[in-house]
This record gives sequence, structure tokens and C-alpha cells, in this order.
Amino acid sequence: MLSYIIRRLLLLPPTLIGITAIVFFVIALSPGGIGASLLSTEGSMRPAERAAREKYLNERYGLDRPYLVQYGHWLNNVSPIGFRTYTAQDPEVVASAAEAAKLPKDAQGKQPKPRLRAGDIRFSHPTFKMPDLGESFTKHRPVSALILEALPVSLTLQLVSLPITYLIAVTSGIYAARHRGKLIDVGTGFILIALFSFPIIWAGVMFIGFLCNNEYIRWFPTNGLHDILSDDMAFLPSFAGGQFQRGWLLDTAWHLVGPAICISYGEFAVLSKLTRGSLLDTLSLDFVRTAKAKGLSDRVVLYRHAFRNSLIPLITVAAYILPALISGAIVVETIFGLQGMGNLTITALEARDRELLLSNTLIISFLTLIGYLLADISYAVADPRVSYDA
Repeated sequence: MLSYIIRRLLLLPPTLIGITAIVFFVIALSPGGIGASLLSTEGSMRPAERAAREKYLNERYGLDRPYLVQYGHWLNNVSPIGFRTYTAQDPEVVASAAEAAKLPKDAQGKQPKPRLRAGDIRFSHPTFKMPDLGESFTKHRPVSALILEALPVSLTLQLVSLPITYLIAVTSGIYAARHRGKLIDVGTGFILIALFSFPIIWAGVMFIGFLCNNEYIRWFPTNGLHDILSDDMAFLPSFAGGQFQRGWLLDTAWHLVGPAICISYGEFAVLSKLTRGSLLDTLSLDFVRTAKAKGLSDRVVLYRHAFRNSLIPLITVAAYILPALISGAIVVETIFGLQGMGNLTITALEARDRELLLSNTLIISFLTLIGYLLADISYAVADPRVSYDA
């Protein structure tokens, strides 16, 4: 098992490089290239002004360099092991240019060139360094700051919905398997298939249109994660002046009801049917019949023997939990106006924001690969017959 884990970890860097390289070159080779969005809103500029802006953007972001050089520069910035780069904005370059300006001109009247000229990039020897995700093209802010703002929103939404999803899915799946063919099994199966058939975007719009609308039932807020006055609220619910004050915590939970429902109903419908089918397959195996022949109760046979061996499909689905925590639910966050990672990814795609999109791709891909590795390890824990020894 240890050798298998080491091999999988060694495969992480080349896999991440391949994924991010594909995303980078898809953006770069698309019509307009990487910098198209930076000039799309400047259609009314005169040719000279547009050329000056293009020159400025090329110098600032290096968009006129070959694509391989651009990707290598980004890869060097985000890697914890790489080269220290020197550019026109660094003190070393500025000092070099200032020193060269003070030197006397040569016999031909030319000024000596600085060791590092503006626009050049120089590299030091390889060393350990702090990864740098760069600056967003469109928001003009560090990508790490944007991610740190959006990440808590997606984490909050997912950490609220996931326990609800698995609790309902596993409970209903086990109950349906125990009463196979009965009315409760057929009824729950019909309801779960119907839930899975409802598009999330339709459910979100209907939820806002009826349960958040002043003309119908205004039970829940329409968008956002907090009320506009949440900064002045106490943390816990309280009574002030004879009136109930919901507080910051209850206000957050109130705003999360709609997004949590929309993101959960389709998932627990699938997981419930998956749990039922896997458990029914396990209950028909020989070791279950042997356990029943020994006189064990149905509860012991179900939960201690059958259910553990039915976890393989659930573990496979659970491998997507880690990337889902970060990527968020794009449709749900857009409908309910949540500024999470899903919304941030859509913004990066629409604007072709190279730094922001590649950073999101890197984080989500890394967590996806780690999720697959944890799923493989969990297979061996849940089923002793699974072995990775070569």
C-alpha cells in the first residue's frame, strides 16, 4: 500500500502540468487569444490609443511572448520549487537602469546598457520559494486574495449540504432495500427519480419566484449569504426591546436554505438509489446467507456485515467531495447571487482571465486527484479483498 501511495503522489506533478497546459493552450489558441477580453470594451478607441494600450498590456502581462514561454513563466510562479525572476518592476532592474544612466557615454555617443533592461526577465538558480498565483487581469487584484474571499462561501454551502445529502441518501437507501418491492420502496423510488429529473436551474428559479417573492410567500431572502445589516447583528439570536433578533448565525442559515435545498435534492436522489442497489447486491451474497444461518439478527447482518461491503459505490462518489468543496455549485451560486468559487470560475471563463482560471484549475485538479487517491485507499479499508501490492 505504501509503495502504491508513493507512486500515485509522484504522478501528481506531471498530471497537474498536463491539465493546466491543456487549459492554457485552449485559452491561448481561441479566437482573440488571452488578451482579447482586455480590449473588448475598448472598441471606441482610436487606432493610436488602441495600439498604445496593446503595447502596455503586452509589456505588463507578457502577452506578446511565445505561448510556451508564457506557460513556463506561470508554472514557475506557482511552483514551490523554481527560479527567482527579475522583471522591470523589481528594485534590481530599476537600480541597474539608474546606474547605467549615470555612466558616461561611449565614443559613439551611446549610453551603456543596464545589466537588466526594462521588459527583460532574468532567472536565478533553482530554489524553494513561496508560490505566487499572480494578479487577475480583469479585477486587478492578487488571485490569492480573490480565492480567499470566495472560498469560505463555497465551503459554507457545501459543508451544510453534504451532511444533509448523505444522511437522507443513506437512510432512505437502507430503508428501501430492507422493504424491497413494498409500497414504501416503490413510492420512494418514484419520488427520487422525479427529484433527479428536475433541473437545478428550474428549481432555483421556482424557489425564488414563489418562496422569496413578495407577491406569494416571502419566507426566504432572494440572494446573498448575509443580510445587508448583518455586520451590526449579534452572533446568536436574542430578544431586544421585546422583539426577536435572529442574529448573524441564524441569518446565515436563513440565507442558505434555498441554495442548500437546490444543491442537495439531486445528489441525495442519486446516492439513495445507489445505496439501495449496492445493498441489495450484497444481501444476495453467500456470506450474508451464512451470517443469517448462524442466527444473527437482521440488524447485525445488515449494518455489521452487508452495509460495509456495500460502501464501494458510495466511496467512488465521495471521491468528488473534495473538488466539490472548492469548485462549489456554479448554477446554484449564480442563481442565488453567492460570490463563491463557482461564480469566480464563471467570471474567469467569460473574461478569459488567464491567471484566475489557471489557478482555479490547478486547485480543483489537485483536490480531484487527492480525492481519487483517498477513494482508492478507502476501497482497501472497506473491502479486505482489495489489495494494491504489486
